[in-house]
Amino acid sequence: MYKKILIAIDNSRHSDYCIDLGIELSRKFNSQLVGCHVYDASLHQRRFRDMEKGLPQQYQDEAVLQRQRDLHTSLINQGLKLISESYLDVFDKKCLQAAVPHKGLLLEGKNYYEIIKEVQENFYDLVIMGAQGLAAVDNCSLGSVCERVVRRIKTDILVVKNNCFEGKAVVAVDGSSQSVAGVKSALSFAQLFNLKLDSVSVFDPHYHRVAFESIAKVLSKEAGQVFRFKEQETLHEEIIDKGLAKIYQGHLDRADHMAKDAGVEINSILMDGKPYDQILKFILKEQPSLLIVGRTGVHNTNGLDIGSTTENLLRLSPCNILLTGGNLEAERTATTAGSEFQRVSTNRKEATLISNSHLHNENRCEECTESTQEVREKPAIKAHDPVVWTQEAKTQTERIPSFIRNMIRIKIEKYAQEKGYKEITTDIVDEAKSNLMNDTSFHKI
Repeated sequence: MYKKILIAIDNSRHSDYCIDLGIELSRKFNSQLVGCHVYDASLHQRRFRDMEKGLPQQYQDEAVLQRQRDLHTSLINQGLKLISESYLDVFDKKCLQAAVPHKGLLLEGKNYYEIIKEVQENFYDLVIMGAQGLAAVDNCSLGSVCERVVRRIKTDILVVKNNCFEGKAVVAVDGSSQSVAGVKSALSFAQLFNLKLDSVSVFDPHYHRVAFESIAKVLSKEAGQVFRFKEQETLHEEIIDKGLAKIYQGHLDRADHMAKDAGVEINSILMDGKPYDQILKFILKEQPSLLIVGRTGVHNTNGLDIGSTTENLLRLSPCNILLTGGNLEAERTATTAGSEFQRVSTNRKEATLISNSHLHNENRCEECTESTQEVREKPAIKAHDPVVWTQEAKTQTERIPSFIRNMIRIKIEKYAQEKGYKEITTDIVDEAKSNLMNDTSFHKI
């Protein structure tokens, strides 16, 4: 199921958890592990420039400043690279001890941006990332890098909060295709890690009651008679609410049938209330090591990156959480990612420019029985940095006729690159449209 796994590594406590769980998954699924660390030398260079004005007078001469800049750049680049390689060495040693196929990947740039690019360029079955990184604080439940990656990739992602798969797993069921994918993953985990499995489904009849109470406050007597308020209220209480319970029980029954076909025992729990709240209470009571939930749910609309129930559970759940259902869409869009990104790959000895299709095939076919490590850095000179599209921005341009859609997207990318933007959002699309109004093709957006 998970044959190629990317693990984000930053030498934090959660990063160590990710490596341990990745090795366990590799053993069970016979997976290839790719340990990825990103370092940003340019950040330190920019900060050095910002501090130049505060240097003593003897350092303000431009020739002296330039010498200090060059020295600082050389030391920072070499130092960060050495430190980053050391992080990957930890990953390498653990994988060698466990005898699992693996390789290291060192990227230079903005952390979340480079990880997203790597995932979009080279199809992975699973991404493993710590809920927090080196800059973790006690009152934060989800780091910014993790959240940005979760929202911008489609691939299944395991967000790690502890370092074990043991005891029990819980899968949330709502009848959506994403939750069906979650049930399939849950069955595999239950079999391979000998976990007890609970399936939970939550329907929310309370919204209708709150809505009717709100309506009752504003309806006049005459309007209430036209609306037939009392009859409508009875209809919801006796039919719709009971109907919801029946529908969600049906979702649990489907999961139960899938479990029986797989030879797995599953315990089904039907609850009513706010979905994330009831699931969270159940998790806090049962204390599973893993929660499996669809990236989006049954009420998904086009372009939604993550459902509200999943988002709340991602932040509040104390256990590891696997977001499922994205791999099919990720595979469908894999070919388009190549037109948006270009990767320059170098190893420690030399740089080699390779096409996205060649890299994809190489990653699929290469046998990683020995440890290898790739270092990918930005080229010294290039016209523009590549840009990332948010899903909302892509959706916004879907209304453009297909025969000119790619041309318009190329124009928007060119505009974004000229302005120095690294990410195209709906606001950037609107800005490009406003600044290129003479181009009538933009009227379709």
